[in-house]
Amino acid sequence: MPVSREYVVESWKPALQYNEPPKAFWFLAEEPDGKPIGLCGIQSINYIHGDAVIPLFVAKDYRRKGLALTMLLELMELAFDQLRLHRLSTIYRANNQATEKLVTSVGFAKEGRIREGWYADGQHHDIIQVGLLNSEWLETKQIVKKRLAETSFELVKRSKLQN
Repeated sequence: MPVSREYVVESWKPALQYNEPPKAFWFLAEEPDGKPIGLCGIQSINYIHGDAVIPLFVAKDYRRKGLALTMLLELMELAFDQLRLHRLSTIYRANNQATEKLVTSVGFAKEGRIREGWYADGQHHDIIQVGLLNSEWLETKQIVKKRLAETSFELVKRSKLQN
């Protein structure tokens, strides 16, 4: 988890200075005082095949409160509506029931299992890979937006990061 917005700006500055289409977009969720509470993005963007990977991280104190859903919805709208991607994928540890519930609730489908591919807490865990097609997202989009309206998080969009 990055320590501040300044860290994110500085670490991504070189990648943002090129004229090629970006291969990743990263976003920092923060409290009004600037404290980071989540990090999410779209990475490994392949514009030819129309796919990308979504990583999503939420600070422990902010889990199970709707922040992950808020961030995921924004990422999916960026990916499908603005970048016009065809599919998204992500992975999670097989014993992470909260992430499983989150991704399946917005329409991601299980696509595979990587046996013992994640090492944490002194043991190896299986990884579950899931994917979502744009057509599947269109079917569940309104239901998810209704759920999002019930969360307590407010989205403040900034047109650009400031130093």
